[in-house]
Amino acid sequence: MTRSAHTSSSIIEPYGGAHLPFKGRIRGLVTFVQLRNDDVENGAWPNGSMPLWADLYVERLERYFADMSNGELQLQLDVHPSLMVTRGTEEGYVTWGQNFGDAIKEMIDSLDVTMDFAPYDLWDSEGNRYNLNEEPDGKVDLLIVVFRSISHAGFLPFTGVSDLGFAGHHFVDGSLDRFFYGGSGEWNDAGASGLTLSYLPGRKGVMNAEFAFNVTVHELGHKLFGESHPADLYGRLGIMGRSSNGYAMSSFEKHLAGYIDYRVLNPGRDTVITLTDYVTRGDAALLPVPQHVRSYYAFEFRGKKSEWDTAPIEGLYIYRIHDSWSKSQKRLLVVSAEGSFDWALNDSTGLVYPVRPRAIGGYSRMQQIPVDNKIYWAEGWNGDPRVAFRDYRNEFSVHKNPPPDYIFGSDTIHTDLHIRLLSLSDTSATVRVSYQYPTILAAQRPLPDHATLQLPYPHPLRVGVSSSVEYSVTRSTFVRLRLIDALGRCVQQLDHRQQPAGTHRAVLRGDDLLPGSYMLVLDTGEGRLTRRILITH
Repeated sequence: MTRSAHTSSSIIEPYGGAHLPFKGRIRGLVTFVQLRNDDVENGAWPNGSMPLWADLYVERLERYFADMSNGELQLQLDVHPSLMVTRGTEEGYVTWGQNFGDAIKEMIDSLDVTMDFAPYDLWDSEGNRYNLNEEPDGKVDLLIVVFRSISHAGFLPFTGVSDLGFAGHHFVDGSLDRFFYGGSGEWNDAGASGLTLSYLPGRKGVMNAEFAFNVTVHELGHKLFGESHPADLYGRLGIMGRSSNGYAMSSFEKHLAGYIDYRVLNPGRDTVITLTDYVTRGDAALLPVPQHVRSYYAFEFRGKKSEWDTAPIEGLYIYRIHDSWSKSQKRLLVVSAEGSFDWALNDSTGLVYPVRPRAIGGYSRMQQIPVDNKIYWAEGWNGDPRVAFRDYRNEFSVHKNPPPDYIFGSDTIHTDLHIRLLSLSDTSATVRVSYQYPTILAAQRPLPDHATLQLPYPHPLRVGVSSSVEYSVTRSTFVRLRLIDALGRCVQQLDHRQQPAGTHRAVLRGDDLLPGSYMLVLDTGEGRLTRRILITH
C-alpha cells in the first residue's frame, strides 16, 4: 500500500480575473436605492431610510474576499451615505419602455454632481478580458446598486445581474475620459461597471442583509470568473453555479483564481490520503481521469469550521471536473453519494421524485432533471446532506451507485476507480483510492513479466476526441510511443522519455487526425510492440 502518494501541481492552469482581478485592490461604490412608489414597511430597512445593515453588509464582503483569497484580494467598498430615490415610479418607467437601467443612469447623473469617480478607476479592463493591467482606463470599475423593493418585474426581472441594465457608455466627471459601461444591452455582461441587486422582484419583498450578501458574492464572482456558470446546481458548495450558490468558493474556483494548489494524486494500486478541512486550510485533492484529457475528480473534506462553509453537512464531497481549454466552457458536477435515479412527476404537487436507481444515465438531485421534455429541480437541490460521503454512505466504485464512470456529453468513459471513505472525524477524512483494480484484489495482481501495449480507450476513436493509451514496462527503460499513419509517417509522438518499471498512460490527441487506420508503435529496451487502431467520424 502506498500512503499519501501525491504531488503538488498546477495541472489545471489558474488564470487572471476576467473583468476584475483575483489579486490586488478593487475599490467600489455601494448605493442603496428606493423606487418612488415603494410603500412597503420593514424594520431592518425602514421606508425612506438607509438599511440598518448597510455597514455590516460591506464589512462582510470585504472580509469574505480577504478570507477566500488568503489576503491577496483587497475589496474596498464605500457606501454612499444617503438613500437614492428614483425620479419616476416603476409603472412610469415601464409605461415609457424603460427599466432599471434608465433609473440607474439618472442616479449616476445625480452622483456626478458632487462626486469624482477617478478613485474607482484602478484597472485597465476595457477590452482586456483575462488580461488586466493595474492602471486607469477611463471605465469605472465597480458600482453596486441595491434596490429596496421591486413590485413590478417588468422594471427589474432579476434578483441579481452583473451589469447596470443600460447599453453602452455613460460619461461622467465632465469629460469623455471617464465613463460607466452599462453592458451589452442583453443583460449579464460581466464587463459592465457594476452589478444590480433586488429581492424577489414582483413580490414587494424588502431586501435583507443575508440575501444581498449571497447575491453580491455570486455577481462579483462573474466579474472575476466570467459570464458562464460551470455547474447547473452547486448545493451551496461553491459560488458560480447557476443556482443554489453558497459562500465558500469550491476548490475548483479557488484553484482557478490561484488561491490554492490541488494535491494531484498519482495513485498506485492503493493510495490512502488524509484530507483536512478544506475551507479553513485550502486542502483539496485532484485525481486525473486518464481515459479522458483534462478531466478530473476533486475531493474536499468539509468540516464546517468556517462561517463561510455552507455545505449541508460535514463530510467528503466529490466533484467531476472537465477543465475545457476555453475559460468559459469549464464544467463541474457534484457527485452525489446518494446516487442517481430515474425520476417521475407527482402531478398533484408538481414535484419530481426518484422511482428507481439508475447509476448510468440517471440524474442526481444536484442536477436539473428532465421529465416529459420539461426541466425540474428535485427536493434538496439547494443543498442536501445525502450528497456527502459519510460512514453510512462511504463508497464510490464499480458496480455501485454512484459509479466512477466519467460522463462527458454523450460519452460515458468507463473507469476502474474505487474510492472508499475509511474514517471521518471533525477535523479530517481518510480516503482510500484505487485506480485500476478493486482494493481487495490490488495486491494480488502483479505486473506482467514483459512489456505490454494496450488499445486506447475508447476504441474505435472518433475524430476530434482524445483518449488514453496504457502501456507497461518491467524495468526502468527509455520508451518511445508513436502514432504512425498508413503511409508510414509519424503523425504524433505520445511519449519519449525514461520511464520506471510499472504501468503508464499517454494521451492520444484526436483533434488533428483524419479518419483511417493507424499503427501505435512502442519502442522500449525490451523490444517493439505495435497495435493497429481505427479512427472514425
